[in-house]
Amino acid sequence: MPDPDATKTQRDATDAGAGAAQRGAEKLQGQMLDATGRVSREAAQRTSENLELMKRLAETMAAGAREASAEMVAWTRQVSERQAEATRQITQARSMDEMLDLQDRYIRDNLQALLELSAKVARLSADKASEASGHLEQGRS
Repeated sequence: MPDPDATKTQRDATDAGAGAAQRGAEKLQGQMLDATGRVSREAAQRTSENLELMKRLAETMAAGAREASAEMVAWTRQVSERQAEATRQITQARSMDEMLDLQDRYIRDNLQALLELSAKVARLSADKASEASGHLEQGRS
């Protein structure tokens, strides 16, 4: 027959070991929950920062598109006015040479206006690209 004191001592040792293991597991679980919470908060913060950056980039792009569109509308209006004036002048031309000179001037003026529009849109694009780059740099710091 087993010694009752030895059995109790074994049971007490087993209970103490199980309790220590449970406390260790609970401590480890708590640490893992803390780490998971911290990682989740950091991920949420980064996501929020990325969304804000994307918003600023989209606003920059939209502003650039609006400005380019306004330039093109102004150019179209000017072309229409030049065309009406050229048509009026051509119908009043007194000779074929005068008419050809008017057409030549009309084509040159339109080409010059188109080149100026292209230059404006290119500068606008470069400005907006620089602005977007600045947003990206701010997002990295």
